[in-house]
Amino acid sequence: MMGHIFDGGYYGNWDSMPESMRQMMQKYYQNVSSYWPFLGLMRFITWILIVMLLVALIRYFWLKGNKEK
Repeated sequence: MMGHIFDGGYYGNWDSMPESMRQMMQKYYQNVSSYWPFLGLMRFITWILIVMLLVALIRYFWLKGNKEK
């Protein structure tokens, strides 16, 4: 659905959207609004896991490079 907004030339402009699109977006944001704190926590946990993975990969390849010498 979001692709139709950009293809139709709306570019996120609320005033130029068709009424049906506005109703759909209002319902979406009203239903999701109670989950915003949970989604923020999940985003934070995800970034922590990504950083941990990167540190583990760097450490793994660093130690692997030292053993080959």
